[in-house]
Amino acid sequence: MSSTNRAFIKAYRQDTADRSPAAGIAPSGKQQPAEMASEGTGRIATVVSSATHMRPAQQHAGPKLPLSSFIKQSQPAEPATRTDDESVFRPGTTVASFQWPKVCRTLNSQCGEQLDRVIDLLRTQADAGHSLIGVMGLFPRVGATTATLCLAARAARRVRRTVLVDANFCHPRIAAWLDAVPTAGWDEVLKHSSPLADAIVRATDERLDLLALGSKPLKNPQTQAAGLQAAMTAGVLRHAYDMAIIDLGTFFDPASQPIVLELVRNMGIDSVVAVVGAEPVDRRDLATVVDYLEPIGCQILGTIENRMQNH
Repeated sequence: MSSTNRAFIKAYRQDTADRSPAAGIAPSGKQQPAEMASEGTGRIATVVSSATHMRPAQQHAGPKLPLSSFIKQSQPAEPATRTDDESVFRPGTTVASFQWPKVCRTLNSQCGEQLDRVIDLLRTQADAGHSLIGVMGLFPRVGATTATLCLAARAARRVRRTVLVDANFCHPRIAAWLDAVPTAGWDEVLKHSSPLADAIVRATDERLDLLALGSKPLKNPQTQAAGLQAAMTAGVLRHAYDMAIIDLGTFFDPASQPIVLELVRNMGIDSVVAVVGAEPVDRRDLATVVDYLEPIGCQILGTIENRMQNH
């Protein structure tokens, strides 16, 4: 383990020591189901650079609106227009806006300041040329996909060209959650059946592109993750976008972990943010992740604690 990552672990230990003690998370431990909760009050704590907790107010039902309408314009936005000429390809599907899940709208409305602090860190990475950024859950059902969606929505307001990538080969769902229907799924691209542009859905009002998988889990997902098309996709994403936020799936899961590591290696994903559940991450688990990622050239930036309180 490098001195940088040892320093990260040391800083993480000091950060967790400042909070009330909590039992560590073993790889077999159960997390409170948080992902895509339809009711209740959410809370996310970002431990990337701060332990501040976010407490959204009580949710209220209402019509579905573009997520950008829930994001406060507290900082100057980037130029809001973009033509197809600025992209390396025309997307296969164009819509006005995505239909964001209720939990995403609530968290973005009430927790924007904390999410933006994470985006500031990711933007610094992207500006330094490290534009492929993965988000993964340490354990199943900790709300990693929800966190990925919220980060992508925030990034789209602050980074000129942003793409959200569904790389959760075991549980593809982002297209369904956003009510987006691509011309072809990225899984078809990986099988040489379709061009990459057909798997892109562009939401023009939200200045966000989605690289979508189909609705079914991939057959032979590790083979697809290790294939030439996945590597070529990474090259196109680096050329066409200033930031790619990639939902990788779950690390401590026997089916998902080999795929996560293969995608990180083959696509050259630069850095990863880990999402945990209601309890702070066990530093031993975090050290294990570092030991796996460091040899394949990927750094872990920190963790997001995602907490949902259901009623």
